[in-house]
Amino acid sequence: MAEFVEATFIKINIVFRIMKKVFLIISGLIVTLSSFAQRPTATLDQVNDMLQNATLYVVMEDSPLSNYNPEIRKAVENGWSLTPLRFIHLSDLDSTKLKNPKNAFLTQVTMKFEEDKDSVKYTFLSLLIGGEYETINDLPEVCTFPLCYDVADEDEMTYKLPAIVAFFNKHVQNIVGNPSLLKDRKFTTYTKQKRSIADKNIYLLKYEQTPSFDEPSEISAVNSIANVTITEDQNALAKIIRRKEANALFLHVVSWTDSEMVQNGEMIPGRCYKILMDVEGNLYYFDFHKMNGSASPELNGMQAKDWKALASYTK
Repeated sequence: MAEFVEATFIKINIVFRIMKKVFLIISGLIVTLSSFAQRPTATLDQVNDMLQNATLYVVMEDSPLSNYNPEIRKAVENGWSLTPLRFIHLSDLDSTKLKNPKNAFLTQVTMKFEEDKDSVKYTFLSLLIGGEYETINDLPEVCTFPLCYDVADEDEMTYKLPAIVAFFNKHVQNIVGNPSLLKDRKFTTYTKQKRSIADKNIYLLKYEQTPSFDEPSEISAVNSIANVTITEDQNALAKIIRRKEANALFLHVVSWTDSEMVQNGEMIPGRCYKILMDVEGNLYYFDFHKMNGSASPELNGMQAKDWKALASYTK
């Protein structure tokens, strides 16, 4: 009897996940935001005006099955301190709001890099400023952060939103003192600071790592100062982020973590983002490499050169 109940529960859970994804895809086809060309960059004057006068509209998904909505609401309420807030569903985002220069928007966007010459689309979290522009895809961008491949299950990244929103809050303040950050779309400034990981506890999810570096001993062979814990328990990492555990770092990977990225036995070529950050929203490392489409999982996650680079950071 127990085995029957367990099997039934597993089947129900699988069906629910399938229905949820289908619903999100259907709703996304209606109201998706796409950016297939480089978005214009906001000016320092626009950023200053936003900080002094704007309301930040946090754009939520229309789907009642979305786990993104409650997570982004909590993350923004706890991590954003720069402007007044309003929460709005995507279907309520009309041209009147978009054309108001005293409105800013924190929203997911779907992005494709034409220079990559592949079919891969990514979901980014973007901070945009309103104004007299044709569409939301024309709004100037303050900053944007990769969340996942657009076909991935959003549950794989929503628990990281508190740290990501905290980063946005810090980054915008940093822009005021260093306007060149507006053009630093790869956040190289933060990586070049070379923050040391010597006294930090680094938490990794096993499925996000290449098989060559999914054990602490393998990482220590190229980076002896890294104090790494590797887990398969996503909920444990979520608690560490939510509780802002002291000295905790985690790795955010945008890569092949979903079977939908396989076509004809090969992985779809795309970018693998690897971002090391702390629970307070400070970036320690931001980089990506291109994946060549082979089914080898060795291109997933942090590579030897990444761990070696971190070993040399001393600040």
